[in-house]
Amino acid sequence: MEISEIVARLTNIVVTELDLNLKPEEVDPNASLFEGGLGFDSVVIVELIAIIEERFDFTFAKDELDMEMFASLQTLAAFLQQKISFSAGKVVQAQ
Repeated sequence: MEISEIVARLTNIVVTELDLNLKPEEVDPNASLFEGGLGFDSVVIVELIAIIEERFDFTFAKDELDMEMFASLQTLAAFLQQKISFSAGKVVQAQ
């Protein structure tokens, strides 16, 4: 799965499933998910994690829940691409 497709899926989740009142055009994939960016708080992050686990069909390991991974949707998408590729038995070269 391409990063752009993952970013699109994450944007859709943010717009349609999280109670943030954001429109797709307001979601910058490179903006911080936290203060100064999209404004997520810890409750929204927990909700996002649960939705990602359901939609992408995997579970985050406790050691994977690093706040740097949630720096932006782009950063999160890159992590998810690696996770999806690994679980599919593929090794993805770093981009």
